[in-house]
Amino acid sequence: MTQLSVITINLNNSAGLKKTIESVVSQTFQLFEFIIIDGGSTDSSGKVIEEYSKHLTYWVSEPDCGIYHAMNKGIKVAKGRYCLFLNSGDWLVKHTVLADVFSENLTADIIAGDVYYYDNQRNTIQWHVVSPDVLSAKILFQGSLPHQSTFIRRALFENIGYYNESLRIASDWLFFVEALLEKGCSYTHYQGVVSYFNMDGISCNPATDSLPKREQLSVLQQKYPLFLADYDRLAHLEEQSNRWSESREYLVFTYFQKIGLIQAGVFCLRLFRFLKRKMAFSR
Repeated sequence: MTQLSVITINLNNSAGLKKTIESVVSQTFQLFEFIIIDGGSTDSSGKVIEEYSKHLTYWVSEPDCGIYHAMNKGIKVAKGRYCLFLNSGDWLVKHTVLADVFSENLTADIIAGDVYYYDNQRNTIQWHVVSPDVLSAKILFQGSLPHQSTFIRRALFENIGYYNESLRIASDWLFFVEALLEKGCSYTHYQGVVSYFNMDGISCNPATDSLPKREQLSVLQQKYPLFLADYDRLAHLEEQSNRWSESREYLVFTYFQKIGLIQAGVFCLRLFRFLKRKMAFSR
């Protein structure tokens, strides 16, 4: 049985696509299919896809209507028990990571691992984002699970619905809210880093920096108006906490990275985040 469908969407990012593909086809795990949905790229992405076509279960290159339309196209042809959305430019952390995840025989509807945010301008890990051990409405309203490190049972899309294509960047967040809070789907945290997230994309672009919060706020106004007061308070506390810790987190982590002590840097990041949560809860 196909355990996993790795779905990669791409538009005019041939270098990033090649990096993503190489990290997938080099996996020691074999029980997966690989799907590429290209939005009709005009760069050399087509050549990259052709170069690796023997490793692909399905691919298409044609104009689409945005990120979530492309992701939905991938879901509709997927046959794996789980889906992993690894978009072009993101890559799996090591050759054995899929084997490591599936060796644990996890059965939850949604399995979220950790992610490294990678800054291509500095060629360094900017943040190590750890998924929560236990999910709550507060956590989901403050942020989202990292889709490039999250395994979603494919049947959920049939039961709950596909991604909302009217949103540009927050539809995966909305899906997690609906699946985990409304439908009560099961969740577990895989204790390990699954992927690197390339920070060159839309979600880290200064020009669209406020877009995720705007879209989340719009969804809350329409679907969850009773949570709006709590959401505003959480956003305010998050802003205060970020001002207190952002520079310290980055400086400490990059220092340990430069001297080769990555794990020590990760420990310090976790310590900073623990203290940040303590500050928020004490208010």
